[in-house]
Amino acid sequence: MTDGASQGLFVIVAVVIFGIFVLISYVLFRDTLKDSLDGIFKNATSTAQASLAS
Repeated sequence: MTDGASQGLFVIVAVVIFGIFVLISYVLFRDTLKDSLDGIFKNATSTAQASLAS
């Protein structure tokens, strides 16, 4: 294998492993994340509305 092909294979393997990690984290913590993300988005939308209104 050439150096370029070897690096490409390494990148693909790294992305797959990272994707598996993210998927497992989402499955384990989705209930916790749902509340946190809901608060973040509500805060962001209210801030955006206040910014547009002024």
